[in-house]
Amino acid sequence: MVTKNLKNLMAMLLQSTSTAFGSLMVKNVKGKVYYVQGAFSFPNVRTESFTLNASEAGISFGTGSTPATEDDTNLEQTITTGITVSLTSRVAGCDTPGNPFLQYTFTITNTGNTPLTINEVGYKQSIKCAETPGRTTSVDAICLLDRTVIDSPLEIASGDAAILVYKLKTSLWPTTVIGGVEIVSFEWGSDAQIAAMIEAAHAGTIDLRRDGGWRVGNMRKIHIDAFTGGGDRAHAAQDIDIVISSFEDYNNCGCVMQFDFVEALETVQRINDTSSNAGGYGTTEMKNVTLPALAAALPTWLREHLCSFDVLASAGPAGSAIETVTENLLALRSSIEVVGSSSSSIIGEGTQVDYYKYVVNSIKMNGYNLISASVWWTRSPANNQSGYSCINNIGDINSRNASTTIGVAPFGCV
Repeated sequence: MVTKNLKNLMAMLLQSTSTAFGSLMVKNVKGKVYYVQGAFSFPNVRTESFTLNASEAGISFGTGSTPATEDDTNLEQTITTGITVSLTSRVAGCDTPGNPFLQYTFTITNTGNTPLTINEVGYKQSIKCAETPGRTTSVDAICLLDRTVIDSPLEIASGDAAILVYKLKTSLWPTTVIGGVEIVSFEWGSDAQIAAMIEAAHAGTIDLRRDGGWRVGNMRKIHIDAFTGGGDRAHAAQDIDIVISSFEDYNNCGCVMQFDFVEALETVQRINDTSSNAGGYGTTEMKNVTLPALAAALPTWLREHLCSFDVLASAGPAGSAIETVTENLLALRSSIEVVGSSSSSIIGEGTQVDYYKYVVNSIKMNGYNLISASVWWTRSPANNQSGYSCINNIGDINSRNASTTIGVAPFGCV
């Protein structure tokens, strides 16, 4: 966990002048207050080396297990003897925008005569400071910028060595917590954070738009496991984007959000094993075989939060009676949900979804990494007995025989 020291130093970097110098406060490893005098570099490569001295700049290890807090000024119990440490790798990166990290891999050897348990690791740096505000005489204050308590303590027998990976994570963006739930963006939050926000929205603790800032059009990449569609059609494991398409409760299923696939699946798929649309969407291979298999292949966090919902669909060719098709975890959109007021749409199969009010959004690529536009299925029967409506590669309504293989881009509710 990064400390208040680092947060104060980061705040100083946002100042456009030097007026913050001498007013921003840090505490050294002994808890004494100092006032920052000037700019600093982070991390300072001269202090990335291992140290056994609790009062010295560098990376230290300890045996303390008290949970880390941002008020920590040193490790709880620094290891000062009995180990040797070598840095085997240093990797810099960024988990998400505004959340960079440095990852160090250490080889630690227990040179003592008894087993050793390492519970904590800390990063300390020398900061140019003054002892009182406005004072020109500077001192080097050794300040703890991060203390991390290890999830799985490292046990090292006497004479043995072990590998420890220390990921020093910083955040330029403040973390907002409402009702015990971290507020994150749909695009960049972790799977666990997104799941927690969806659960909190269902509980009424938060509102995804008001509190989370989530919007129609926000996208998130997910990984789909390999699965088999109707007709034993093999679909390889693949990445795909999903997008928030509406915050409406779809047909009273109790959802807090609807999502659509931004791209069609890489592999094309038929909607039925015959060319007929007799019996309507509820009897199709797509509804009863392919989409349940696809739902089971979704990442765990998404699959476990899917709502079962009903869709309205024509029971046959356009103009047939509208029926309710139940028990969907994923479903095809109707043509009217995509194109809205088009004269080719089926009346009674819903209304246009917010996301598709911009026609460009109805143009879907064929797979995440491909650049060609796909033709993709809707659940609306065509104006004859042989096929279903589809969306072509310029976003217009078209139709194909039900046994034709084209793109699949369903939607779901959470």
